[in-house]
Order: sequence, then structure tokens, then C-alpha cells
Amino acid sequence: MRFKIKLLLVLTLFLGFNGISKSQPSSSSSADRTIDVFLDCRRCSETYIRNELTYINYVRNKEDAELHLLITRQSTGSGGFEYTMRFIGSREYEGEDNTYRYISSASDTQQERQQGLVNRIGIGLVPYLSSLPVVKRLRVHYEPREERTSPSAQADDWNYWVFEVYAYTSLRGEQSQNHFFMSTGADADRISEELKIRLNYDWDYGRQSFDRDDSTDVFITRGQELDGTVVQSLSDHWSVGIFAEANRSTRNNIELGIYGSPAVEYNLFPYREYAQREFSIRYSLAPNYYQYQEETIYGKMQETLVRQSLRTNIQINQPWGEFEGRIDATTFLHDLSKNRFEIDLELDVRIFRGLSFNINSRYAIIHDQLYIPKGDISDAEQLLNLRQQSTSYSYRVSMGIAYSFGSIYNNIVNPRF
Repeated sequence: MRFKIKLLLVLTLFLGFNGISKSQPSSSSSADRTIDVFLDCRRCSETYIRNELTYINYVRNKEDAELHLLITRQSTGSGGFEYTMRFIGSREYEGEDNTYRYISSASDTQQERQQGLVNRIGIGLVPYLSSLPVVKRLRVHYEPREERTSPSAQADDWNYWVFEVYAYTSLRGEQSQNHFFMSTGADADRISEELKIRLNYDWDYGRQSFDRDDSTDVFITRGQELDGTVVQSLSDHWSVGIFAEANRSTRNNIELGIYGSPAVEYNLFPYREYAQREFSIRYSLAPNYYQYQEETIYGKMQETLVRQSLRTNIQINQPWGEFEGRIDATTFLHDLSKNRFEIDLELDVRIFRGLSFNINSRYAIIHDQLYIPKGDISDAEQLLNLRQQSTSYSYRVSMGIAYSFGSIYNNIVNPRF
């Protein structure tokens, strides 16, 4: 008994100061038996946790889990966050429940908050791992194997496929007007280390009505979209894929739009480092078929065109802050002057302790609106944004600066009012 307590204390000390490094043991090795965990993470990054804590099995439903990890977040008086982690045991761990808390400072960046939360989760997992074979592989540094596979993964009858159907609706109004919107669809995804398949269908319907003295004006928008993506991993830096889409949109004057495209992507950094940094470049070449609802400003009711696209993604997540950027450049091959250039930038940086600055911006140069219908747009269509209007550019910018100071010990959570 004393030996077990000492083992827990030593592991807790190691994990608390150094964190748990990760490994990907072979799924066929019973010597690496670990615990099945249902991660119920509210207002935190499940992706980051899964990427860092790879020595446990993650299950989608709590009924399949041996341990339910419930994480909630509240703001503290000093401007930071208090994370409450409830470890709820089930099956052979029934009744073995624990609660831990992690408090981040108001001056912490997202990277610092995430890493601090992961370290505390690792400490909380120690009592549940101490009697399992996987504990023999826990060290200050848990060396990864070359093959990244889920540890002790059980047989999956669904072969990694995950399906979802959804519906969403909203309604608002007053005496003389009302607005109704509904969206429904379905997703089917299969994601593994080597292959990613994503299928999606979405249907949208919007209705706006306005009462006059003797009549009612009704405006309706409709849209449908079916798209699919297949991406194959070639190496730590290269991927190839196929993209396809069919869509319909009353707002964009599209009765039927179809395109399909092969694409290739290169990432300057290994893909496994996506949580910390990314610099990727993707090129695609896509035939596009358009059938319009009304004749366009170019006198077309349908046409087939070829478009090329170059996209660059940049993402940096470091202790000093985070930066995300995306650049899209597209053009039609039949007329290179029909093009579009978009840039999106988001920066959240800690200048020094307590002082932070953020900016979110987007700018687009637009010369590819071939679908604009001939004729004038009505006042209602313009004011209610029922039709896409011709423009040569668009932009948005938001920014802010914040400075916090005072007591760093006000970690009490008070949810009243």
C-alpha cells in the first residue's frame, strides 16, 4: 500500500512539473492497456487535449467509457479562467470520483492556458492509470513510436465513420414584420492518419414578410449544397485530394453549379505540429459548370469554365499569442482579368504582462462575379440583401486593446447575477 502511494506521488510530481509526453503504442499490444475516456469538454479545445494526451483511449459516448472527464469553465474575478475537471468513474471505476481545478491568469495566452489545463488533466489521470500496464510507459518524457496509432484501440464496427443529421431554425418578428429561417442537412466523415473523407449536404430556407396597410410583401431565399472531400496523406509535408460540389442559390442567381477539382498541398512544417504552427500552400484546378436562374450581365444562361486557385494558410500558436492568416487567389483561365484576391488576418498578442492587443480583418478584391443577373436590383432586394450585388471590393476590420491590473489572487468564482 505504501509502495503504491509512493508511486502515485512520484508520478504526480513528474507530471506536475514536466507534463506527460506522449506515445502511440501499437493497438495490438495488450501490454499497453489503458483506460477508455469520454472527453466532455465545454469551452475548451478538445483537439488540443487529444493531440497532447495520446496515452488514453477516447470514446464518443459516455456509455462506452470507463471514465467520464467533464470540464467546465468560469471567469474569475481577476479576469482569468477557472477550469473544473470532474473525473467520474464507471464500470470497474464506479465510485472513484475526483475533482480538480486549474486557474489561469488573465495575462495567459491561449497556448499557456491549454498547456496548463493539459498538465492538470495528466495529474488527475494518475490514479486511474496506476494499476494499468500503460503506467510502465509513463516517464518524464514518453517517447513516441514512429507509427501514430491509437493505444489499445478496440475493434470499431463503424470503421471510423461518424454520421450526423441536424436541423436548425430561428424566428423573430413584431407586429408588422417577421423573419423565419431554417437549415437542415447531414454529414458523414471518416478521418484517419492516412485518409480523410468528408461528405456534407445542407438545405437552407429563409422567409421575410412585411405588412402594409392593404397588403403583405413576402421575400424568400433558398439554397442547397452538396460537397465532398477526399484527402490522402503522402508524407509529413505533402497531401493530395479531390474536391467536388453541387449547389443552388437564389441569392447568387445559381440554378445549378457543379465543380470538381484535384488539389495538392504542401506544409512547410510537419502536419503533426498543427496545434503549434502551420504554413501550407494548396493549388487546385477545377472545371466549373453554371446554369443561371436569370440571364447574367454577360448574356449567359449557362457556361462551363475552368478556374485555378492558390491558397496559403498560416497559423502560429505560441506563448506570446496567436496569429492566423489566409490568402486566397483565384482566376478563370479563359479570362485572367476575372479574378479574386482575399486576405484574412487575425492576431491576438500579449505585448507585456496585463496588456494585450487583437485585430481581426478581411479584405477582398473582386472581379469574378460572372453570375450577377442582368437588369436593375429592386430596393427591397438591396436593403434586405436578397441578391448578391456587384462590387469590386469588400472589407471588415475589428480591433481592440485591453489592460488588466490589480490583485492576482482573486480566483474566486461568483456566478451570482
